[in-house]
Amino acid sequence: MGSHLIAPMGAVNLRAGWGSFWNAITSGAPQITTLLTIVGVGLLAFALVKWAWDRRRQGMGGNHQNLLGALIPGALLCAPAIIIPILLSALDWVANIGVSLLNAVGWK
Repeated sequence: MGSHLIAPMGAVNLRAGWGSFWNAITSGAPQITTLLTIVGVGLLAFALVKWAWDRRRQGMGGNHQNLLGALIPGALLCAPAIIIPILLSALDWVANIGVSLLNAVGWK
């Protein structure tokens, strides 16, 4: 397995599309990042307090589904300029490997 299986970085580039989209949004409404951060932190704080309160009252052992259900969107809202590009870069990497493998076997 050589380096010929790795696709050029331009084959799939979702991160660049997100960057263009996010720059267009923030240039039109520069305070949107602050608003999303406030909403995200509020969601995270509420979820953690509710989880702790429910855990204390009911002693719910391993039920963390509600906590995760609030943590994921809260984290995305807190840092859309950081977390989403990281996730898209990972997806780009996986997609580029898939494209490279398909090209290597001759599928077009």
